[in-house]
Amino acid sequence: MKKVLTVLAAALFLGACHCAKCTTQTAGRYTNKPACCCKHKNPACRCANCAKPQPPAPAVKLPPPPAPKIHEDAEVAAVANVKTNEAGAAVLSFKEPINFRYNSDEIEPESAVIVEKTAAALKKYPDAKIRVAGYTDSLGDPAYNMDLSERRAHAVAQGLVDNGVPAANISYIGYGAANPVATNKTAAGRYQNRRVELEVINQ
Repeated sequence: MKKVLTVLAAALFLGACHCAKCTTQTAGRYTNKPACCCKHKNPACRCANCAKPQPPAPAVKLPPPPAPKIHEDAEVAAVANVKTNEAGAAVLSFKEPINFRYNSDEIEPESAVIVEKTAAALKKYPDAKIRVAGYTDSLGDPAYNMDLSERRAHAVAQGLVDNGVPAANISYIGYGAANPVATNKTAAGRYQNRRVELEVINQ
């Protein structure tokens, strides 16, 4: 019997942790300390060197901050005034009118820069649907004015696409002399009525 107990005691002694930093000896027995720093592989030991290392926590990827609403966007405000129409769309009226060559849909070089800046602002809204609306003054044949306003709207729409706005998000329409914003009896008023506006939804 004593022999069996001796064998069991020896087995327990060999399986325990015996490093100086992990154990203390009390009355001939070894007792594991709560914190040990040994490098043995005793599964009973829970110190930093013996316990199974835990994988690092995965890095949390934060979503990008949402783009500001168009009404609050400084880049948009730099090129256009923004208001909301009855349908809830944001209407962008250019502070500097988009100018075209006389009786043409060719955009003047200084206005092409405005279109480029507008595209840079609108690219922040990948889900926005943008309709380009063209207008003329009341002089001339109404049918011709309708066609000219549509061609000019198309030219601006193409300029936005050329500068990175998704083509699937762009449409255009011509209104001719409809919806004037000033009188057509003066040159200054007619100049204001020959304009292009953007209607933006889902922004």
